[in-house]
Amino acid sequence: MNTLKGPFLLMFKEMRMTFYINFGITIALMALYIFLSYSTGENGNLGSIFGPFYAVFLIYPFILFQGYKYILSLGGTRKQFMMATFASVSIYMVLSVLILNGLHLLSQFFIDQGQIFHMADLVNGSHPLLYIWIDLLWMVFLFGVGIMIKTIWFNLGNVRTLICGAILLIVLITTYTFADLSPFIEFVIVDHLLFVHILAGIAVLFMLLSYLIMRNGPLERGDRARFIGKQQPE
Repeated sequence: MNTLKGPFLLMFKEMRMTFYINFGITIALMALYIFLSYSTGENGNLGSIFGPFYAVFLIYPFILFQGYKYILSLGGTRKQFMMATFASVSIYMVLSVLILNGLHLLSQFFIDQGQIFHMADLVNGSHPLLYIWIDLLWMVFLFGVGIMIKTIWFNLGNVRTLICGAILLIVLITTYTFADLSPFIEFVIVDHLLFVHILAGIAVLFMLLSYLIMRNGPLERGDRARFIGKQQPE
């Protein structure tokens, strides 16, 4: 594979079936909420439809790494794998955002009582582009977290990844137990738009770091002794 076309088509097809499944689940949720709006008679939040699409972008890195060895075996490079992954995810991200917000807009015409919750409802603003932007930021964040976790897991293996996860969990529990989190919680609620932008910015850094690590990644999971050291061919 001397060009990006082959790896891109492989990764794009790898994601397609999962995307269709999530689209079907989202349509089913939409139909359920329309039914509930006529049957319950309550004027409140019926639920949300963003869950399946949000969750899949957290899971996508674990699915897409299945194509890693296949691309390398066909003469592709690690750089091509990462670039194809980012390109495919970007396309499906845009499609997911358009579908979610299109369904959210249609829900206003089909739902009798109540409304479907959108993450942008936490932000002071009602512009349609704001709704699209919030969905995009959350998807970027979730994918960034997912690919960072998968990159660490793939490079360090099960045992070392579990050790790192345990240390992180201890730090989080200690912080939650002994630190005063009220200023942070207030910031999340009051400045939610800024908070989401910060999360997306962190996710972009995670993606960049994942690219820098995986461009010299091992052939097998857990074969890398450290992130900085003898480099693999790209």
